[in-house]
Amino acid sequence: MSLPFSILLLAQQPAASSDELYDIIELTPEESAWPLLLYSFLVLLLLLGAVLAVWFFLRSRKPNLAAESPIGIAQRQLRELEQSDGDQEPNRYALVLSETIKDFLAATFADPVRYETTEEFLGRLSQEGTKLPPAAQQELRDFLLAAEEVKFGNAPDSKSRTTPLLQKAKNLLTLCTAINSESQPL
Repeated sequence: MSLPFSILLLAQQPAASSDELYDIIELTPEESAWPLLLYSFLVLLLLLGAVLAVWFFLRSRKPNLAAESPIGIAQRQLRELEQSDGDQEPNRYALVLSETIKDFLAATFADPVRYETTEEFLGRLSQEGTKLPPAAQQELRDFLLAAEEVKFGNAPDSKSRTTPLLQKAKNLLTLCTAINSESQPL
């Protein structure tokens, strides 16, 4: 077939109807998966950073409390009480003071005095004894009775009794620290 003849044959064919037309597909490269991977990686990094920030924040708060010894905690609380002498009511002052001493004794001598009322402690002391050294028992008994008088006495001179009560707490703390250091082997 010659070229003019094939052109003539093409010209004689009827035109294609609209049903016979096909969509023309334009070839484009496939979309890359790298942007999706990059965004996923960034989101994971942000989540990991947030989790680590919370973990470090919570971790940084605990060692300060855990690293401090019972004597250090008690001395710090007694200093704070001494500095805030006029800020608290006498019964609240005596309560915080006795709780500080009880916490120290419970942590130092593993005695359940922290979880007992004064009446329960005195009853246990008279019946079965305590883990506290004998020298500290009488001082603690005197301190707890004086604290109870301030807490529940509602006397007009309660405010003036808080300073001697603080001094008794300091003396008891010093005595217990000395006893504990003597009983510990070198």
